[in-house]
Amino acid sequence: MEQIAERRNLRRLSIIEEVFDQKSGQSLGHTADLNAYGMMLVGAVQFEISKEIRISLDIANGTDNKTRTSLTAQCRWSEPHHDTPFYNSGFRFVYATKFDIEYIETLFFGLSEQY
Repeated sequence: MEQIAERRNLRRLSIIEEVFDQKSGQSLGHTADLNAYGMMLVGAVQFEISKEIRISLDIANGTDNKTRTSLTAQCRWSEPHHDTPFYNSGFRFVYATKFDIEYIETLFFGLSEQY
């Protein structure tokens, strides 16, 4: 649990980007905050805790460009979003290799300089 609390203290960017299910191409909702280790997703579906999904999202990469990024994300929590029909869900990104981590950290470092 310490590791989760420690990550929660990392800088998060309040960036709204649409998130897609990589397999179906369907929109899952949008990010409410984002960093190299995870995101909060606001969407119409309540996710099962610990479920892993493959997602795609477009991350700003310069002034007018975006980079399509595909990641595996694991749901850590999911709860109703105030008095709306939507849900807030916290996801942790699951990386397969050290290269994946370095790539995403570099991408987010550049992104954090823009915001």
